Amino acid sequence: MHDDRSHRLLTRRQQLRIATGLLALGAAPSLAMAQPASYPTKPVKLVIPYPPGGGTDITGRAMAQRLSEFLGQSVVIENKPGATGMIGAASVAKSAPDGYTVLFGAASEMAINASLFKNMTYDPRTDFEPVSLLATFPLVFVAPAATSQSLGELIETARAKPGTVSYGSIGSGSPQHLAAELLSSMAKAKLLHVPYKGSGPLVQDAVGGHLNMAVSSVPPAVPLVRSGKLRALAVTSSKRSEPLPDVPTMAELGFPGYEFNTWVGVAVPKGTPKEIVDRLHDGLIAALAASDVQAALRDQGAVPAGSTPEQFRQFVREEVAKSDKIVSEAGIQAE
Repeated sequence: MHDDRSHRLLTRRQQLRIATGLLALGAAPSLAMAQPASYPTKPVKLVIPYPPGGGTDITGRAMAQRLSEFLGQSVVIENKPGATGMIGAASVAKSAPDGYTVLFGAASEMAINASLFKNMTYDPRTDFEPVSLLATFPLVFVAPAATSQSLGELIETARAKPGTVSYGSIGSGSPQHLAAELLSSMAKAKLLHVPYKGSGPLVQDAVGGHLNMAVSSVPPAVPLVRSGKLRALAVTSSKRSEPLPDVPTMAELGFPGYEFNTWVGVAVPKGTPKEIVDRLHDGLIAALAASDVQAALRDQGAVPAGSTPEQFRQFVREEVAKSDKIVSEAGIQAE
């Protein structure tokens, strides 16, 4: 009797083992597709759609090292500049949705360009799976040190004599341009836009007194403000900027609700599995918490953000809508 029960038990075990084996064989392909638990099994390419050395590139490289440690695979930077970020962004949108080609993008190619260009080869609202917003970058309105007019006084002059108060930006359709046009719209004052080919010539002309104002990213402005060569009039963020703590926000100067930041975030091609998106998201949030990444962001005047994928999706939609409104009201044309 004892031997008979043992025999039956052994038979059941054998049956279970065989059935489990057959089930595993039959289900292996679908399991491998549905659960990319082993991701990543090879290096991940992080596409930065700007040249090396700029703010987006510096931030991306700082993040890549920490992300690599989290994922247990190399994260390889590929700079693909051109067409205000659209060449690099389009290349990611058209890549396989497998998590191995990742966009480290900024405001222009992920929001503003959708308002400026009618024939884009991708749609930032629908052609990506958002992963996370990473950081926002306030801009700063500056004026020559030799002048004394406040932002409010410059606005009053522009209201009295439309088109006589000049401001410089790094180009038509740039975030700096849109930031000034948002102010112009809210202040009901017509300003004269002078586009430049980069922040170097822009701040040089501002220092030289060739402009009434310039809209600059924070890093190139800070040393010039601290050395007394430029006056900082206002920052474009809703809160004061850490590198420029004495500079008021637009809201503090009488423009409640004004906010215009540049920003960086990560996205992958549409159709990338949620498990891969979630793993990348967790790695980015971990990288964002690292002290060296925080330091790199602070050096760029950035405010660390971090968001869920769905929050980032909504953020991009809101940013496109904001850009649409500014571009439409100001009649901005892309260069």
